[in-house]
Amino acid sequence: MTLAAASEAFLRDLDARQLSGDSRRAYRFLLKSLQALAASRGVGDLQAVGTEFLRDWLASRELGANTKRTELARLKAFFNHAVRDGWIETSPAKPIRPPRQQDSPTLPLAREEVLRMVAAAPEGSPDRAMLMLLRWSGLAIRDAATLSRAALRENGELVLRRAKTGELVTVQLPDAVAAALQALPHRRGGFFFWTGESRPRSVAGYWRSRLARVAKAAGVRDFHPHRLRDTFAVELLTADVDMQDVSTLLGHSSVRTTERYYAPWNRARRRRLAQIVKRANRKDPVLREMAQKNAGGAGTNDPPDGKLGSEDQANRTPTG
Repeated sequence: MTLAAASEAFLRDLDARQLSGDSRRAYRFLLKSLQALAASRGVGDLQAVGTEFLRDWLASRELGANTKRTELARLKAFFNHAVRDGWIETSPAKPIRPPRQQDSPTLPLAREEVLRMVAAAPEGSPDRAMLMLLRWSGLAIRDAATLSRAALRENGELVLRRAKTGELVTVQLPDAVAAALQALPHRRGGFFFWTGESRPRSVAGYWRSRLARVAKAAGVRDFHPHRLRDTFAVELLTADVDMQDVSTLLGHSSVRTTERYYAPWNRARRRRLAQIVKRANRKDPVLREMAQKNAGGAGTNDPPDGKLGSEDQANRTPTG
């Protein structure tokens, strides 16, 4: 089987599985790039595509490490499909290891920056409603831009499925945010910010540009809409909301995703770990001996031998 024929068969399978339009476009673009390199090297048959060829193709892609990881995952999905359908015996992509993960630092907006942006958007405008929605819902820009009026309940609760993961998101909006949305003029199609006629990615791009202008007017540098999502998550974590709950509110498919980006802001976890270390230090014999030699223990907060602090007593496991 030729690489071109295998690619078309694979894409037809994606259509049958009803993958999102963005996913299918990404696979189509990847396979087109792979075929272009194969044609330049006179490689036509799928069996002739080897591991070193794929490494060369991946190296030729001028992409960041995280994007290359995604491209490699898609490449492996294609060749795994080829193995399952009997087109090839083994996947040439299997031995290729992904580049090291490079997580972008979380950059929430300062509260003053949020206030300046809201003030820069006229009261009652779609701009202000969008800003408030992103900040107090944690939605991604595409989900916010294509938000249906049916997703907002009368009590201000927002219920929808994320376009990216399909995960169900349920979040209670503040009254001011729900009111700002409800005050917007009704559009065709029953959406808040979209007519439903253009592609979702197009309306998301439109709103990225529109919000960038508001940020510029407010003097907020390095702005992109995802920083409002970051702000939503960080403000919850610094208010001692559990990481698992934040993950659910963000619509992440796994709490590991949430931890990867927001672990430094998990104040509840940091406090818990600090208390664990403190309790362990109180039982450290070396620290006890040092305390005894320090002028009879003067100036130390460690309890005397045989005595536990009130916190240790509360956490002590009963015996007998």
